[in-house]
Amino acid sequence: MRHNTAHNTAHRPMYLYWGGRCPKSDFLYEPELNTYLKDKRLTKLNAVFSRVTEGCYVQDKIAVDGEELRQLIESGAQILVCGGRSMANSVMLAIDEIIAPLATDVIALKAQGRYREDVY
Repeated sequence: MRHNTAHNTAHRPMYLYWGGRCPKSDFLYEPELNTYLKDKRLTKLNAVFSRVTEGCYVQDKIAVDGEELRQLIESGAQILVCGGRSMANSVMLAIDEIIAPLATDVIALKAQGRYREDVY
């Protein structure tokens, strides 16, 4: 994530969904991400935290933004998923639901090189 965002000097639209447990202890790279927002290397930052009042997970925020994400994917967007396997599986299910109206799925996006994972 840091590498891709830091090198986005062409200012291509880049949306980041970032999840952690608590913003005070887990929001890694917050200063860098805010710098990337200011200089337009990052278009939108969606930070979510699970262990706060009204907490949620990355896949929850992705589902809320489904229409916008569907339009981006329909326009050729690429998706990069980094983090734990459980989160990645939940994100995959959310994306599959979002793009079902496009008559495609994550497997097809993977085959096109438009959905990549770096998970553990």
